[in-house]
Amino acid sequence: MSEKIIELKDVVVKKGKDVLLDGINLSVLRNEFVGIIGPNGAGKTTLLKVIAGFERFMGTINLFGRKEGWRRSRKTRLRIGYVPQQMQIDKAFPILALEVVMTGVIGRLGLFRSPGRKEKKKAINLMEMMHVDHLADRPLGQLSGGERQKVILARAIMQQPDILLMDEPTANLDIVVQKEFLNLINDIQRHKALTLCFVTHDFTMLPDTMQRAVLLNKGKIAFDGDIDTALSKETLSGLFGYPIETFKRDGRRFISYG
Repeated sequence: MSEKIIELKDVVVKKGKDVLLDGINLSVLRNEFVGIIGPNGAGKTTLLKVIAGFERFMGTINLFGRKEGWRRSRKTRLRIGYVPQQMQIDKAFPILALEVVMTGVIGRLGLFRSPGRKEKKKAINLMEMMHVDHLADRPLGQLSGGERQKVILARAIMQQPDILLMDEPTANLDIVVQKEFLNLINDIQRHKALTLCFVTHDFTMLPDTMQRAVLLNKGKIAFDGDIDTALSKETLSGLFGYPIETFKRDGRRFISYG
């Protein structure tokens, strides 16, 4: 039986009178690829932040078989990589793309050790995998949104995590760049043996290797199961309370509102 690497029991997050997560029960197995999908405001980002250790919560969370509070040990933090939504970066901010990728290893080296030739070679190899090695000496703020997201993804992989959390990583990218980014994620899933949690509100652009979908709505899990059932017209119509049709063309899923 596969190991439960993430386990949430009766998790609740409140902000004032607002309930952002309401009794979440969720388990993710080692090397599983789970999509956390739902409309804006459903609680997707909050759920990811709870797993990452960025959000206070009530309830119980177990990671790697151990109970965790919202404050995580350094050892646990190193085992969780995080790719946030697109960040706004000052174009004059003086950090190069290669330097950003190399910061991914600092947590493992410690504050008083600097990355050396071995780490630099690995960072360059990762940038080659992401097809951004030609941007190594460019300031991060001067990259396009898609280029910047690939650099941030390379940085997360450089950390050598066991769990990789991605929060709307393709939001606001054009469709060609979205597809390139999803292909990279598919490659990572196939070759890196990672547990992936991928947050998105876009039902039409999902990585092919995603095995399971957790649909969130108003802070609650509305569905947890296989992708095709999750994104069927019956499930989505029930989720939104509105007639929805789904179909595929050229490998891409489309949503039609009745």
